[in-house]
Amino acid sequence: MKLHRFASHTPEERRRLSNLGHIIEGLLLGTVGLLALLGSIGIAAWASTVWSILILVAGVLLLLSIYPRHPLVDWPAIWQDAQQRQHTLMAVAIAVAGAAELLRRISPVWAYVWPGAAMLIGIMFLTHEQHGTSEAAAKAVWLHRLLGMTVIIAGLLRAGEVFIGTKLLAILWPLALLVAAVQLISYREPGGAYEMGHGSHHQ
Repeated sequence: MKLHRFASHTPEERRRLSNLGHIIEGLLLGTVGLLALLGSIGIAAWASTVWSILILVAGVLLLLSIYPRHPLVDWPAIWQDAQQRQHTLMAVAIAVAGAAELLRRISPVWAYVWPGAAMLIGIMFLTHEQHGTSEAAAKAVWLHRLLGMTVIIAGLLRAGEVFIGTKLLAILWPLALLVAAVQLISYREPGGAYEMGHGSHHQ
């Protein structure tokens, strides 16, 4: 598969921007997990509304981190790149999930969108394409698969909480989300990532 080059950024700049994106999304996800936990144990009744808005914001910010920071001429290449296409789909899924959480007050069926989106994102992390040298790609793949499993677990726990309504699951899924947030915040692109001239990319 062809690797698409974004001429506007060097591999070092792309690693730095990727790390920043992971940190920002991790902080937002961690805040969502913390607010959901506070709401589930009855400390903050308003927390569910706030974390729903934050999920929506997180999706929009991820989209903004992918496209506007590149010249318009690069956008078709970004979409054609499998990794960035997955990032785009993740961003849309997160934003839709946030909007659905706000709509669940109208109909309870909307409550299933967020856990569904979380599981979809987790699956995409399991198959997430990485660019760079073989060693860098292999390390990044392993870390993303670990992250993917954590997000899937959070989604399953949330789905169980929506369906069954038990207090334990309402506490466990935000904790799983907090673990995923820590993984995102601590993630750093390995040396050799985005080095397209002498490497490979893995799924």
